[in-house]
Amino acid sequence: MDEDKNKPSETMIEREVDKKRSKAEDYLRDPDKSKKLLDEALKKAKAKEEKKGPLAEVWSNLNALFRLLQAYIHRDYTRIPWGSIVLVVVAIIYFVSPFDLIPDWIPVVGFIDDAAVIAFVLKQINTDLNQFLQWEAVKKSLDEAVNANDEH
Repeated sequence: MDEDKNKPSETMIEREVDKKRSKAEDYLRDPDKSKKLLDEALKKAKAKEEKKGPLAEVWSNLNALFRLLQAYIHRDYTRIPWGSIVLVVVAIIYFVSPFDLIPDWIPVVGFIDDAAVIAFVLKQINTDLNQFLQWEAVKKSLDEAVNANDEH
């Protein structure tokens, strides 16, 4: 099956992202709702991890989006523009939702639109995601240094 033939156009993706923007803002204004969304996304990701299909190329970035949202919810990392964190939530809502441009229950093809939306969001927030990943790496190094000191 030719995956490119089934891939939604950039215009279709933008329209889908715009449709989910206000829903994403609602999630961000309600920490409990955000946590439930994140839990649902993590559960779905874990179930799909072995058979990623079209999501394989964006898989590590999808997981980075999960970590970014988690850090944002816990107020560990809030140095991200509102528009960018909204797009992160849009991507996660889209990933979690079984009903989108191409229903997820259709084997392989069902995740092509999810991958396209995630890739679109990644392109939009590239700089902000890289800053988060740098912050995360520094935090990990500092945590490891503190733990190493505690052991001595």
